[in-house]
Amino acid sequence: MKNFYIKTAITNLKKNARLYIPQIISGAVMFSIFYIMLALTTEDTLLRARGARYIPTFMSIGCIIIVLLSIVMAFYSNGFLMKQRRREYGLYNVLGLEKKHVILIMFIENMFSFLGQLLIGSVIGICFYRLSTLVISKIIKINALADSEFFSPIELLVSIIVFGFIFVLTLIYNVVSVLRLNPVDLLKSSSTGEKEPKVKWLLFVLGILCLSVGYVMALIIESPVTATLAFFAAVILVIFGTYFLFTAGSIFVLKVLKKNKKYYYRPDHMISVSGMLYRMKQNAAGLASIALLATGVLIMISTTVAMYGGVEKSIEQQYPQDVYFKVYIFQRKPEGEHKKISYDEAESFFRKSADEAGLNVTMFTEEKFFETGYILDGNELKCEMSNPDTSTFYESGLSDPRVKCITFLDTECYNNLTGNKLELSNDEMALGSLGSGSWNPESIKIADMELKSKETIENPPISSEVASVVECYLMVVNEENFEKIFKDQEEKYGKGIGDEDYNGTRKAVDQVTDKLEGSRNYASQMTIRFAANVEGPEENISELYRIFVDKVSAITDDDYYTNVNWSSAVGMRGDLYDMNGSLMFLGMLLSLVCLISTAIIIYYKQISEGYEDRNNFQIMQKVGLTKEEIKKTIGNQILTVFFLPLIIAGIHTIVAYPMVKNIMKLFAMASEQMLLSCIGIVFAIFALVYVVIYRITAKTYYKIVK
Repeated sequence: MKNFYIKTAITNLKKNARLYIPQIISGAVMFSIFYIMLALTTEDTLLRARGARYIPTFMSIGCIIIVLLSIVMAFYSNGFLMKQRRREYGLYNVLGLEKKHVILIMFIENMFSFLGQLLIGSVIGICFYRLSTLVISKIIKINALADSEFFSPIELLVSIIVFGFIFVLTLIYNVVSVLRLNPVDLLKSSSTGEKEPKVKWLLFVLGILCLSVGYVMALIIESPVTATLAFFAAVILVIFGTYFLFTAGSIFVLKVLKKNKKYYYRPDHMISVSGMLYRMKQNAAGLASIALLATGVLIMISTTVAMYGGVEKSIEQQYPQDVYFKVYIFQRKPEGEHKKISYDEAESFFRKSADEAGLNVTMFTEEKFFETGYILDGNELKCEMSNPDTSTFYESGLSDPRVKCITFLDTECYNNLTGNKLELSNDEMALGSLGSGSWNPESIKIADMELKSKETIENPPISSEVASVVECYLMVVNEENFEKIFKDQEEKYGKGIGDEDYNGTRKAVDQVTDKLEGSRNYASQMTIRFAANVEGPEENISELYRIFVDKVSAITDDDYYTNVNWSSAVGMRGDLYDMNGSLMFLGMLLSLVCLISTAIIIYYKQISEGYEDRNNFQIMQKVGLTKEEIKKTIGNQILTVFFLPLIIAGIHTIVAYPMVKNIMKLFAMASEQMLLSCIGIVFAIFALVYVVIYRITAKTYYKIVK
């Protein structure tokens, strides 16, 4: 008897291969990607590599997203299969099989499908895991992982357990569905007549409200910090709004067209509107899902590629010099006065360390500068910001064009950094943009002085941390005016904590560190540090740091310790490639999952409509329409419905752009133009792939209809 159930299940799988194969393939791909992401979070060779610290975090987030998408897609494909097979299960019941026997056949079918997913997914995951480690190593620019594992048995077992749980959930749903229906319902469930859909006014109004609020949030919020906090709320509103409007709004529009007699009572319009009216009722959720998945692909790929592609420009903007450092020597017990090594000592230690590391020092100098927030009133810079810290710049910098962040250098420091011989009198200054600002006044008033612009600085030798969110400029003045402006803004804003304000205690050092890492005060933040440029292999700079620390530590005894605050373009480059590269790799995998989900939804949608339109073909032929007219009419319906999600995805992306752009500025986005270009290119490529998916699935549709 058991052989009968197994043979019946196998026969059913063969006859319904058109339905089960896409489910098996999509499930296998989901399983393999989940396994690859999970294995990457524990790959020892990868985690030991320098510049791979973000991978476990991002891959863990990816695993959660994959599980959620897998649950959604499992229930979607399972629901479609149950709809197509219920009549067949009902026939078994009528022919004498009890519900428990029907459930057993269904269980065997589902089990074979699940085992197929596991087998194919395991093969794909194991084969492509090593390739994935090599790809991500290349992306984040670390050495190829020659010693990485080919197979991770524990992660594979965890993947099987997770997807087994999803399988059990869908199986329970199927069993409950069969138990709740009587044989007659099962027999005719797939062919029950449809009534003309009605507009669900509550959903229609909620859809408009949700989408409107989500769009308004995306368009009017300009602060990067606020945009980050509001992004997820806006996304949720747009998701609900999209589903509600596809469900109710589309029917509302079609009913309006149907009531327009001049438009409706024409052969091509009557058939198209009537067909689409029922089609939208049945496929609203699927079409909304396609639109949202497409939007996800566009935004994920565009943003991650833009961030990755802008790494070098970000480094160029943030690190005009190769190395920056400060050196302090602290007394251990009792806590006493600290001291900084002199310029000559620092240069001597640095040059000797560079020689031992195989590097040539081309420039060494001491930077002394401060940064202040101003309000521009006419041509006067006024200290009127109530709380001149980082959060204030984020909140007001984008919304108020009067806010200017000015970094001040004196001529001596500027000339040392650039090799120029700029000379400025007491009524002169030189000005240059540190970001995308274009402010270039002939003269300005500041600190009770009027300064005329003598020169425009094209390549500033210094950067600003907030240049991505606020208009930032470098102003060079002579030594006398430098001190005068610093004292003026110190009087207006109050004395802050800076490099000049250490009181010699460890507590003061902690205060300064907390201040810099928290809400940075731009009132009297004087920064004094050493800067240098070097020539030679980039990988030797880490060795330069180690040698330098050893040399400065050697000048102290056990009663003192040395603190070296060091940053370099090479180190920042590694961090940015690690973070942005890991994000791009995650975006690629998640976009692949979204694309596969889109293809599966479209495929099942085409099959479902094919079975329904096959009967429509026969009816329309009986009322006198030719095959060409029928094919053209139904083809127009399919094209209209098919490309509607792509259009909606494009609209969502355009509206989301301002909010996405503001959020990207927090990640030091180098170029807004690059983000725009990425969105345009990704949309064009996705649209092309979308058309290819349509043409492939359309063939299945026409085979069914014929």
